[in-house]
Amino acid sequence: MLSMSACSIVELFAPPPVATAFHPLPPPPQPAPPPQRAEPSTPEEVRQEIWRWFMTAKYKDFQAEALMEHAQIESGFQPCVAGPAGLRYLYQWGGTRLRRLHDFARTQDCPSLDAQLAFANDELRNEPKFSCFWEATTEPAALRALRRGFGAGSC
Repeated sequence: MLSMSACSIVELFAPPPVATAFHPLPPPPQPAPPPQRAEPSTPEEVRQEIWRWFMTAKYKDFQAEALMEHAQIESGFQPCVAGPAGLRYLYQWGGTRLRRLHDFARTQDCPSLDAQLAFANDELRNEPKFSCFWEATTEPAALRALRRGFGAGSC
């Protein structure tokens, strides 16, 4: 051993390489992101999505029916349609309400149908001018309230 160099002696007592001394567990598998739902592309798919969305949000049947009828009148179930006088999208928002929709959806382009329905829900639940929508007990009365309120009027 005396004839060995100092480097050889250090090699004898050197700790094993880190790769062999520590074997960490692999990271846990990450859950797959939820599948993206495709945007409805036909008027019938849009109509069905309006129904599904508002029923999931706990609207009454006749209220969801009024919201579908209103979308039919305003846009023919075309979420990105441009109407007259700067009116846009499913419920033909314009002016300040259109700017609020864009801010809500965080886009200056046509918001997704889901964002438009969420914004309509936000308006209905938080704007006093829609109180008559909530007081209605039939689809025709709820539709009349929507026509007044979404048309920048009030009850």
